[in-house]
Amino acid sequence: QPPKRRGEMLAELAVPIGDLPLLSDLITANRAFIDAVRSHPNCAAFLRPEHDDLFILRYVLSFKGDVPKSATAIQHAIVWRRDNAATLARIDELQSEVRLIIPTGMLPWTTNQGQPIQVALPFAVDTATWATKSEQWHHEAGISNREVAYRICDKLSRESGRLVKLVMIQDLTGLSLTFAMANSKLVQNQGKLSKLAEFLFPQLIATVVVTHPPSFIQTLYKMAGAVLSERLIKKIKMAENPAKICEFSGLPIDKVPTFLGGDYVWDADWVPAKVKAKHNGADRPGESTPPPPKKFTIPNPFASK
Repeated sequence: QPPKRRGEMLAELAVPIGDLPLLSDLITANRAFIDAVRSHPNCAAFLRPEHDDLFILRYVLSFKGDVPKSATAIQHAIVWRRDNAATLARIDELQSEVRLIIPTGMLPWTTNQGQPIQVALPFAVDTATWATKSEQWHHEAGISNREVAYRICDKLSRESGRLVKLVMIQDLTGLSLTFAMANSKLVQNQGKLSKLAEFLFPQLIATVVVTHPPSFIQTLYKMAGAVLSERLIKKIKMAENPAKICEFSGLPIDKVPTFLGGDYVWDADWVPAKVKAKHNGADRPGESTPPPPKKFTIPNPFASK
């Protein structure tokens, strides 16, 4: 019989501000659940040596100790990765194209808690080009962004011994209501990606910080709420200024790039030239020199061997 949950025993361990929970503590606290999932008939036959305690822990935490749901989600994830191995093998290639059309990249520093930060400026380029891409392209683009982040978080978790999640910053500068209404299929695609992410990328997102929200953000929220998972909606924070970005994300105030409203000039290769020209003007004396971008290597620990 699967272990019974009592009260909030499965809740992520309370830790002091600035610390991420230790994997050893989380695994010890959830050992009975991890073992029950590992032996559950829904996934036992699909597990391989690379599917270790950390892999299963993410599902146990995401599904609040529901052993059958955790096991079923693992089965779906392993089968999906097997069936879409060709797409996963093209992640680097996809990212090279995606970042030019939907500017997305990792900041070269982490939050105060050591969590990586992924920034997207989806409306900073020619939206006509953005809109001409097929639904399948947008679907694969969304998968590639999440897969890269998931691999990075897994790598950092194993290196630090703590449960590392991703902080996302979505800059909505340039988004118009006309575009949003005319491209409702793209919103629906985000809904599909959100549902897929529940079993492909458990415990990936720490928070989503939305900056420069348009005046019709409540309308956009309603559109998103109809398709995005409730779990993701609860993690969205609206930041109207750099101070709020720091409060919600944990990004140090002196590391907020100019294109997010801060003072730090950073010549990121994935930020469109027109955005750099607007924010990194020559009339900004005394700016700090940016460090070389952190090299995140992203080996795929989830591929079946």
